[in-house]
Amino acid sequence: MYQNYIFDLYGTLVDIHTDEEKDELWEKMAETYGREGAVYTAAALKKAYRDECRKEEERLRKEKQTVYWEVEIEVGEVFFNLFCQKGVTVKREWVDDLAYHFRKLSREYMRLYDATVPLLQRLREDGKHIYLLSNAQRLFTAPEIEETGIGKYFDDIFISSDFGIKKPEKAYMEALLRKHALKKEECLMVGNEKESDMAVADRCGVDGLLVSDGNFSGI
Repeated sequence: MYQNYIFDLYGTLVDIHTDEEKDELWEKMAETYGREGAVYTAAALKKAYRDECRKEEERLRKEKQTVYWEVEIEVGEVFFNLFCQKGVTVKREWVDDLAYHFRKLSREYMRLYDATVPLLQRLREDGKHIYLLSNAQRLFTAPEIEETGIGKYFDDIFISSDFGIKKPEKAYMEALLRKHALKKEECLMVGNEKESDMAVADRCGVDGLLVSDGNFSGI
């Protein structure tokens, strides 16, 4: 029945746990910023990061308020602005690397569910098209897709930080449907969250399948 399978990533294909509250993370990040001349205590950097994330969200909401509510910031801007607050200029490419360093420090574990690769391989062998529609940060997610080795299975990868909006915003999924001229009745959204994955599918008139813990028995 379905020719196009649109997957969420985290909690659907990839089992991951991160902890951005742990003291060790912010101590190491403060050391890194300090070496470049942007001196923060661990506690001050953590607070400045949270404040800057909120500022970016508010800026995006004001920019898109006539249409969107669920916005997605680009976290590289946050890390860059934390240097700017201390009057330090650094190359953006270096900040991008720093952002992923932050991600690795915060990550407790990451692994594919046992059924992930067999499922993607089977769909490919059956001639199906596979897409990723993830609420995520490209600076975090692109390297993790490479690490897991599943990027080769997707016809296209959509990451919300590239669009400034996220699921369940209808326009996010519609951008994918429009780009590839997908017929809604031939699409299935597969995800683990009712409020984002299933909600965006419903808003777009696409069937949805709610999964948990890598159980894809409905496919």
